[in-house]
Amino acid sequence: MNILEKMLEVETQARQIVEDAKNEANSIRKKGREDAKQLVSDGRKSIQGEVQHEILKIEQEAEERKTAIVDGMNAQLKKIEEKAGERIKHAVDHVLTTLLT
Repeated sequence: MNILEKMLEVETQARQIVEDAKNEANSIRKKGREDAKQLVSDGRKSIQGEVQHEILKIEQEAEERKTAIVDGMNAQLKKIEEKAGERIKHAVDHVLTTLLT
């Protein structure tokens, strides 16, 4: 082989190395884009799951508070009804006593 043939062979090898490097770089970029899309998708799903969990938690707390408020109001209503019943009984007794005397 003469020097010219050697130089052509080296140039061909160099071009092949450059082409291979470009292909590998493109493959790495493509894989990076795919990985980034997957990370975004996974992150979005994770956030949606967390938001849904928080919504359910807030709804449960709201239901518990509503139940406590309704129970408290029912207890107050019962006390008011008892006091009203006692007052009515005293009023009726007073009227009957007044009428009978």
